[in-house]
Amino acid sequence: MKPGKNFDCVQMKARIQEQLLREIAELGEEEAGKRRKARLLRDPILSDLLRTKRVVQKGPIEHTPAAH
Repeated sequence: MKPGKNFDCVQMKARIQEQLLREIAELGEEEAGKRRKARLLRDPILSDLLRTKRVVQKGPIEHTPAAH
């Protein structure tokens, strides 16, 4: 990380991906997907983004499988 830099997006992405993969391993793909969707819908910023995306697409958001 650069001097004076307090945020590392690569480190954050790796941490989040690790958490998501652990959740899939513990709960299975279907239940983990349900929980991710519920979290996104409760998020004050991302839920608005998802609703906007659905209106523009006029349908459900496609699921992108996690990279393994």
